[in-house]
Amino acid sequence: MRPFTPIAVWEAPSVRRAIATVDEASNWLIYRWPEAHLNDPARQAATAACLAALDGSGEVEAARAAFISAAQAARILADAP
Repeated sequence: MRPFTPIAVWEAPSVRRAIATVDEASNWLIYRWPEAHLNDPARQAATAACLAALDGSGEVEAARAAFISAAQAARILADAP
């Protein structure tokens, strides 16, 4: 499951979602990311960092930091880290 300190993102204009595990972050990056930002380098880096954390070759906190950067770039980060 690989938990980390939750990150709040905007799911819809007035709907916030808490992302609290590497699994959730990976799922969000792959299936829920805003279409206009699918090719952002920050999203690609976050996806790679999350997959590395899931397979044990990367760190959970690195995945969290990369997810925050990608969410900032996509303008869906609901709270400052």
